[in-house]
Amino acid sequence: MSKTVTIMIVEDHLMTQDMLKTVFESQREYKVIAAVDNAETALKIMDSACPDLVILDIGLPGICGDEAVGIMKQKCPSAEIIIFTCSDEDEKVFKCIKAGAAGYILKNTGTKEIIQAVKELRQGGAPMSPSIARKVLEEFQTLANMKDKNKALDLLSPREEEVLRMLYMGATYKEISYNLSISIHTVHTYIKRIYQKLHANSRSEAIYQALKKGLIK
Repeated sequence: MSKTVTIMIVEDHLMTQDMLKTVFESQREYKVIAAVDNAETALKIMDSACPDLVILDIGLPGICGDEAVGIMKQKCPSAEIIIFTCSDEDEKVFKCIKAGAAGYILKNTGTKEIIQAVKELRQGGAPMSPSIARKVLEEFQTLANMKDKNKALDLLSPREEEVLRMLYMGATYKEISYNLSISIHTVHTYIKRIYQKLHANSRSEAIYQALKKGLIK
């Protein structure tokens, strides 16, 4: 039996908050442990309970955006954060990625697509709406062209470089396991090492740091 995925919803629009609760509570594999309307309350809850997944509105009053993402990742490094936003403004989105957010969904996304995005994330993907993904990729490519490669390759072992390259190409953990003929457990071990060496908390942040250091192109 698969593990129940615990979810915290942080959304200040109550109708949207209720919609998200209904979407996830209709699925047996998910359990909403909290639904709050501000990041401050969410952070207090995270002092004693770390959810597997946080759905975070990017435009909350008070602490919000990349600041909220950064503090949440400090409190609960294992929590995966999906930004829920009505805007695909480049700067806000990119700052949240650098802070450790794992993916993005626009608020006009359908309920089936929301569930699919969460499933993709839990399988090692990085769900993003197409418009946001294009802008993030453009930012990554710009950074990659600007950075010096000096000594960067010394950071990772050859096998870690292979795993990182597959992450960059969008492969899931299962696909990495199959293509490199290693176990899922070994994949997780390599990814943990990559995150540690690149000082990253998520796939998106690891790719950002790798491009910044010239490890992939």
